[in-house]
Parts: sequence; C-alpha cells; structure tokens
Amino acid sequence: MTMTLLFLPFMAAMAGTPDAQTLLGQVEDLGTRRIDKSAPKINLKQVAEVLGGGLVSGVEVVEEVKAGKGYALGIFDIPIELLWRGVSDEDHHAEFMAADVSKTVDGVARRDGHTLLQYMKMPIISDRWWVVQMTFNSSLYQSSNGKVWEVAWKDRQGDSNLIASLDQTLIGEGVPIRWAKGSWLLIDLGGGKTFVMYHTWSDPGGRIPVALGTRIAAGQVKNNLIEMTNFSKNHARTCPGDFFRPDGSPL
Repeated sequence: MTMTLLFLPFMAAMAGTPDAQTLLGQVEDLGTRRIDKSAPKINLKQVAEVLGGGLVSGVEVVEEVKAGKGYALGIFDIPIELLWRGVSDEDHHAEFMAADVSKTVDGVARRDGHTLLQYMKMPIISDRWWVVQMTFNSSLYQSSNGKVWEVAWKDRQGDSNLIASLDQTLIGEGVPIRWAKGSWLLIDLGGGKTFVMYHTWSDPGGRIPVALGTRIAAGQVKNNLIEMTNFSKNHARTCPGDFFRPDGSPL
C-alpha cells in the first residue's frame, strides 16, 4: 500500500504529457526504486529538449574509476510495450544493431534473469566480447501500475563455469571486457508516447584505457538509441518469440 500511495502523484501527472520540471522530478524520484543505482543524472535543459522533440546524449565522468557513463534519452511516438519488445529481444539484435553476436547463453531468452553473450568486431583494435545478466524491475513495474519499465544489466565476466561453457573458438578470437553495467528505463507518457533513457559503461579491457574506451563507446550510445527505436518498429512488432513484461507476465 505504501508504494502505491507513493506513486499516486506520478500517476496523476501521467494523465497528460508532463512539463520538463515534472518529468525530471519523476525520473529523479525513481532513483531508490531502480535496480540500476548508477544511472547518470540528467538536468532540466536536457528534459526540455527531449520534450521538444530532440535527442540528448552525453557522458557523465566517474573520477573514481576514470570512466564515463555514456547515455542518451528521448521521447518517441512508440507504445511502451513495443519498445520493450525491442529492448528485450536481444537474440535478434545482431541482425539489426551493432553487435555481431548476441545470444542468450543462460536462462530463458527475453525473460528476467537470463544471461547474454555479445561479441563485437572492432576496426584496428582487437574484437571485444562480454556476458551480462539482464534483470527486470518487477517491483517498480507493479508499484507504478505498469507505467515504468526497467531492465538493467551487470557483467558475469568472473563466472568461470559460465565462461567455460561458451563457444571457445568464438571468444578466443577477441578480448573480454573487464566489467559492464547499464540499463534501459522506459516511462509511459500516455497517448502512445514513451520516454526512454539508456546508458551503458564498461572497462573495455586489453590495452585500451577505460576512460578512452568509454568515451569512444559514448559516441555510439545515441546511435544505439535510434537503432533500438527502428528495431522495435520494424522487427519486434512481428517477432513470433515469447515476450514478458517486467513482472514476468506474458506480453
């Protein structure tokens, strides 16, 4: 009951597209209820820009590890259910997005808790690969009455049994990243509009300094957001696979 009462102002604001200050406040208020506690902080000017139809991207530097979080946000005329299908259909991302290999290697594809292997061919430098576990935020989805959808990931690079089960020929051709974190946050604004905030950061491993690697990757974050919206509209709508909401119910 407490969580439901906390979200009453949120639900009231979602009755119409909020102004920049209201939307920023709603995103900030989600902080303690999000799985991903490392999400970058956004500001009023950025939210106003996306409400005006723009796309915003940037890097938040984390001095403690000399790294930066690449992030992008926007508002799209795409229903939240369709965007979620795109975000969670990682096994088909390699067909349409930057990764050359993207497949579930542990758990059930598109369901909470599954683990994903991704491999990316890189020009000049060695290829990179990583394994991350995807976690759906069931409690946030339920307490917001289905208005807020979040999936976050964290690497499983230290899981020796998992690594041993992978295609050794494939991963032997590249360099494993040291760690990775990130999330997709979707907020239903009503009328088929969805606010999206995406961020990712990692230590690329090898001889690439983490700060340089993150800044290079940050340049791709905005492109990834655009590609995700196109993927959602052009593929995820008709994909015959089984999809699940953040609370585990069928979508």
